[in-house]
Amino acid sequence: MRSTVASFLGLLILTLNNGCLDLSECPEEVTGKYVCNNDPNATNYLELNKDGSFLHYYRIGGKIITDTGNWNRSENGFCEIEFSNWKTFNESGLDFEKYARGILFVKGKSLDITPDGESSTSFTKDDPTN
Repeated sequence: MRSTVASFLGLLILTLNNGCLDLSECPEEVTGKYVCNNDPNATNYLELNKDGSFLHYYRIGGKIITDTGNWNRSENGFCEIEFSNWKTFNESGLDFEKYARGILFVKGKSLDITPDGESSTSFTKDDPTN
């Protein structure tokens, strides 16, 4: 029985280590411009500056809304970016909600509200060389 429990715990730790905590997709450098393309009629991007400030820009038609604040890498051991404040332009457009703080998960070149980086509201790092 003990060996079965030990085997299960070992397998569980290995699975978590290889899946949820995959640090190979957690880049050291995250500054730059990230674009969200969930609405083809809108311009929606997030700029993470080296000084720890950010700009979230959203434009649709003739309406422009922006949000600014500070960001930092999470110190909780996960690949996350914490924001001093957050408005949900990437999810709700002009009908956004305002939060006292926000978190986006980093996965490779994506910033997302979910840890898997697969939601339609993901931001993808803008590569000006393409």
